[in-house]
Amino acid sequence: MKRLLYIILLFSLAYSAFTITALDMTVEVNDDGSAEITEEIYLLITTDYHISVYSNGLTQNDLASWSSLTGLSDVRYHVDNREVDVQNVIVRPQPVSRCNPLADLCHGELKITYRVAAYENKDGTAVNDSGLFSADSYKPRTTLYSLNSQALSFEESDFGDVILGNKQRLTFVFPEKATLIEVVPLPEGIDKGEIGQVKELSWENTVLARFGIVFEVEESLDAEVLQFFMDSRASLTGLVSGPEGPALVILAVILVGAYIHLQGKVKKVKK
Repeated sequence: MKRLLYIILLFSLAYSAFTITALDMTVEVNDDGSAEITEEIYLLITTDYHISVYSNGLTQNDLASWSSLTGLSDVRYHVDNREVDVQNVIVRPQPVSRCNPLADLCHGELKITYRVAAYENKDGTAVNDSGLFSADSYKPRTTLYSLNSQALSFEESDFGDVILGNKQRLTFVFPEKATLIEVVPLPEGIDKGEIGQVKELSWENTVLARFGIVFEVEESLDAEVLQFFMDSRASLTGLVSGPEGPALVILAVILVGAYIHLQGKVKKVKK
């Protein structure tokens, strides 16, 4: 009976040719709420022909090619580009491994890396409600970031909750300066009282009901002062390089010259 089931399984795998066996998605969050994301899609490949097709495609590094080659709609990035600006998408296929010549199958892996950020207006400010995390500078030197769960693109429940299927894992890694404020739901093994010290969260094969993550980043006073001078320099550069720039430079020279001249007059009067 077991032998029969094994044969049926092999026939089903041969028919599908490419099967996703697992997905690991790691989100490395930056200080500004943007993120560097790595997705590792693990494949089971059956028949010599499809193993050869996979191996011959190792030079391809775009998602469209691999989605077409495997015939799998889930070979994609698992974020919604209506919510986030997806940048620098690269696919790095790995050579086949753990091959079984008798069963005529091999394992493959597609490593997808990309960056996500909020969409920006022409003046460089973030478009409202876009991005993986929304930002709120609610007090000096401190910014509060809240997860936009709609930016994730997984299966959803009838209530709109994210569903991580079998062998699907989602991990968030936070910057050193970040302090977690709220996490719903908490991953297994993490207590609510210790989230302030946690820098990594991971869920697998679960429903993320009312999924939410809130953390804050506090800049040092030195960083704030440095940013002030950098912004001032940028503003001055923009002013001088603009249409009124030459006139402003001449005016500044006149004012400095007048000041020096008056200082000379004052010294002569004192003598």
